[in-house]
This record gives sequence, structure tokens and C-alpha cells, in this order.
Amino acid sequence: MFDSQSCLSRAQQSIIDLDKWQQTVDLIAELFDSACGAIVQLRKDEFNVVVASQNEDSFLSRDVTWPWDINSFCRKIVETKQELNIQQAKSDAYWKLSPPVVEGKIRSYCGLPIFWPSGQLFGTICIIDTKETEYSPTLIKLLEQFCRLITADLQMLHDYEAIHDLALTDELTGLNNRRGLSFLGEQRIKDARRAKQTIGIVYLDIDNLKQINDKQGHQVGDQCIITLANVLKENGRESDIIARIGGDEFIIMTSFNDESIHDVQLEALCSRILECYNLAASEYDVGEITSISYGYQTFDYERTTVLEDMIAQADRLMYRNKNSKR
Repeated sequence: MFDSQSCLSRAQQSIIDLDKWQQTVDLIAELFDSACGAIVQLRKDEFNVVVASQNEDSFLSRDVTWPWDINSFCRKIVETKQELNIQQAKSDAYWKLSPPVVEGKIRSYCGLPIFWPSGQLFGTICIIDTKETEYSPTLIKLLEQFCRLITADLQMLHDYEAIHDLALTDELTGLNNRRGLSFLGEQRIKDARRAKQTIGIVYLDIDNLKQINDKQGHQVGDQCIITLANVLKENGRESDIIARIGGDEFIIMTSFNDESIHDVQLEALCSRILECYNLAASEYDVGEITSISYGYQTFDYERTTVLEDMIAQADRLMYRNKNSKR
């Protein structure tokens, strides 16, 4: 499920709770009296700072990246899979010529590898300073404990996603099922209230799916379902919650910061989905009898209620659209 090329998605980050990781690196910087504490992830061919300490002397920040090709301290840990403790980088025969020392501020570094549950490397947890530093064995043991806590979080993420794949995912399409929508949707409502965002619910239904199953077989009907699922994945945003909640019924749950444009965006999204689905369905010779009916409703953060009531409102608008075709 995980490997060294994986990166934390927004959903994964919300499960792990990066606020706790932030508190950890802030504490590292304070305890070690260092310029920076950081958790760094290897993703594809670059390193990415997941969290960095927010003390006044810190010269790193979240989402700063640097390429694998640079001879960096993090790269050395990944290559050796071992602790790296450099107390005097300027006078070290190897490190004094490295870009982070020659071109940057780093004068001492101590870091440990962090692993995914699979055993592959996630990245590093590290202390970085602009002065020569002798890291005591006691502080190193404390850093090792922090490392184990991060690894435990990654194990929790692994366990959660294993359960998610079994219990919250629709087997045919790979989308969230109704249980998955409920689990993620309630959290999205809480997030929207906190961030003062508008939520949009789009309810979609495949027209005449029963007729297709009766006349052309369930295999063709399933292909229509898979086609719509793929169209939703291709046209939705990464942050959208997309679910199949019934045989031919689908939900998109999205959020907006700008209240003035959400209706326009949802209408454009629905039109694009309809066009893409009809084009794809025509390849299966069912284009004349199948299409998509949809309805959408928006809820500002003060109007959000319970998820089922929000879905029901969008559902009624979808049926109004479906009935208008008869």
C-alpha cells in the first residue's frame, strides 16, 4: 500500500493530525536549542518538508522542497537507513563541500530515518542548527522516541486505510460507499464550519439503468456505472468526496471559499460530467437510452445541518431534473 515514493494526501494528513507533528518539531527545536526541527518526506525524486518548527530562528517551512540530486543530509539517511549525527559540518571532510553547508546555513545536523509500515522509508525526523552542536546521548534517545511516535502514526494511517478499503469503499467503482461518505462527509461539515466555507452537494443518477440491465444485461449496466465513476474521478477535484450510494446514484461533496461563484461552478461541473458521460456511453451503444440526471444544492457554513438532510435536498432537485425529461 505504501512505498518510498508515496506522498501524504490531504485526506491522509487529516487522519494523522499534523498539528501533533507540528508540536513535536516545535518541542525538538526548543529542547535541542536548535534553529530547526523538521519532519521531511521523500516523495518521488525530491524531499518535502511536511512540518518545520515555527521558532524565530527557523529557516525551513512547510512544503519547502529540494531535489534528490543535491548531496543533502536527508539523502544520506535515506541511502544508509541509519542515524546521521554531524556536530561540526564545516570541519567535516565530507560535509564541508555539500551545498547545504557551502551555500546554506547548516553547521550541525542530527536525524533519524522514519519508515512506512511496509518497511520502506518515509523520510527523516531531524534537528538542524546554524552553529556547531554536540548532541548529548540523552537528547538522541528523546529524538528516537519522537521517531517511534511518528512511525506509530503511520501505522495508524496504514490500519485506517486497510479498514477503509474493506468497509468504506464501493467494490465495483472504487469510490466511497454510503458508509464512507457518511464518515468523511461529517468531518467535512465540521471543517467547513471552522473555515467558514460553503459546501456543495451534487446528486447524480443514471437514467434508465434498469432498462439497460433488462435489455442488454447487467454487464452493460455495470459498464455504465463504472463509466460514470471514472467521469466523476476525472472531473472532480482532489479534495472532493465522491461516493456511490446506491445502484445508480452518486454524490459529489465539495467546498468553496468564495460564496459568490459556487452555483456557477457546480452548474459547469454538472454540464461537464453530463457531456463526458454521454460521449463515453455512446461507445457502448446505450447513448440513446442512458444519460445523467442531476441536482445540486449549496449550504453556507451557517446553514449546514446533518449530512443526510443536505443529501435529501440535492436528491429532490435531481428528481425534478429527471421528471422534466419525461
